[in-house]
Amino acid sequence: MNCIDAVEGTAKTVIDGLFRLFIEYNLDDTEYIRNIKAVMDSTDIFLQNNREISDNPRTLKKVLYEHAKDLWLNNLFSKIGTDNINDDQIPERIEYNGYYFDYIYNHGSYPL
Repeated sequence: MNCIDAVEGTAKTVIDGLFRLFIEYNLDDTEYIRNIKAVMDSTDIFLQNNREISDNPRTLKKVLYEHAKDLWLNNLFSKIGTDNINDDQIPERIEYNGYYFDYIYNHGSYPL
């Protein structure tokens, strides 16, 4: 295993742990998203300061972001189910909820 794989694995494990806390304690979406953003930003800063580990730290940040977002979206859809949603509405729901996640990630609060 090389260094970047170890950093990625560690960061994903921390995100997974924060996600379990989010589920277990029924935390607010903003708490989960703010916390995982802190993990991703901290990982990015570490890699920026240690360029010998990775020549493109932004790639890892994108991978971690997608991982955290997928966890959140999959949980959301398992809660609400898709029984009451027409197949043609599913992409629209995914897009809306993806926007919701992105907004909280970028602004730290719910969209108005």
